[in-house]
Amino acid sequence: MKTDPAELDSGLSPPVKPYAFDRDLLEQVRHTGYAGISIYPFAFPAVVAGRGTDLETEIRINRCVQDRIPVFRRRGGGCSVFLDPGTLIVSMALPAEGFSGIQRLFNLCNRHLIQALEAFGLDGIYQDGISDLVLADRKVGGSSFFRSRNLAYYSASLLVSTNLDAMDQYLYHPPREPAFRKHRPHREFVMRLDTAFPGLTPEVLADRLRHHFAVTFL
Repeated sequence: MKTDPAELDSGLSPPVKPYAFDRDLLEQVRHTGYAGISIYPFAFPAVVAGRGTDLETEIRINRCVQDRIPVFRRRGGGCSVFLDPGTLIVSMALPAEGFSGIQRLFNLCNRHLIQALEAFGLDGIYQDGISDLVLADRKVGGSSFFRSRNLAYYSASLLVSTNLDAMDQYLYHPPREPAFRKHRPHREFVMRLDTAFPGLTPEVLADRLRHHFAVTFL
């Protein structure tokens, strides 16, 4: 599902819409009862806020309005992030009874993604904080998790060739941060995967991950 940012109304504040890009995946898993995955480069520059985000605290709203950067709110928690076509989204959904075991499922999904990246030769990535994907003490991906009664929904954003300067342009320093961040600004805390692995593109990585997960997934 793709949304043209030109279709979003502009005004004194950006119209915050729900992050619905994985709607088909969630409907498929609810209908079939089988785990599913969706992998795609994000279509356009945007800011995505967490479920409980205070927009004024985390997002430079005026700049988003001025530059017509749409703002979405995801189901999962965590702080706001900037996405663009250099960002690869990897979303997983799986049936899960009850509401317990959130961190266990969160870790499971992160582990499967890290193993898939290793299978492609992207070694050295590990989980730190609650759910960050890290390489050499720099964040290369973030993830969020949502749990309903019978469904677990995980979504990760991999910084393959993301415009990192835009993070400081549209986001404030987050009000919460993992210990390993050590108060570093965005530009010193994050790293693009194509810096560590020259020549990597979102499209190539998406193809390799789709192939990997078509053979083995959960």
